[in-house]
Amino acid sequence: MKRINFFLTFLLCSTFLSAQDIFDMYQKDPAASYVSVSPKMFEMLGKLSINTDDPKLNGFIEMVQSLKHFKVLSTKSFSIAEKMESWLANQLDNTELETVLSLSERDVEAQFCVVYAEEESKVDQLIMYVRGAQKFADQEGLDVSNLDFILLSIEGDIDLNQVATLAEIVDIPGGNFLKKMN
Repeated sequence: MKRINFFLTFLLCSTFLSAQDIFDMYQKDPAASYVSVSPKMFEMLGKLSINTDDPKLNGFIEMVQSLKHFKVLSTKSFSIAEKMESWLANQLDNTELETVLSLSERDVEAQFCVVYAEEESKVDQLIMYVRGAQKFADQEGLDVSNLDFILLSIEGDIDLNQVATLAEIVDIPGGNFLKKMN
């Protein structure tokens, strides 16, 4: 009986751990940097009435107000990076997520994956994974830490035409790679 209880407990714990989001797993890990913007923050932004004379900026504001989550996980740890890569491979195998762009520049590799929306220029989810970003930061003279591997996830009504504007306005690790999406 003890063995059955132990087995059931082990099975439940392993199921919980494997289902746990990669961002949740490492949000408090000192070897990683973590940024998360909650749905409540986007809801608060939606309540602000911001209008400008710039249609591009207005489109960006509308997109930001429709986001469900925005998460970034970055690290220099190879073991965390392996888990990030494994998580991304699992998402590609088991969800509608598909790679739409891979690029390699200055010893930096970036992979962009999306879940398409019904509208042609929009996606429901955008995931960016960057490997080797510290080399780029060093070459550019940027003083950053925990930047060698970056995993970014955005969910919502994402207009791909606004992704470059997002990269310019929000100073996030790997933001310069988001500009490549346009």
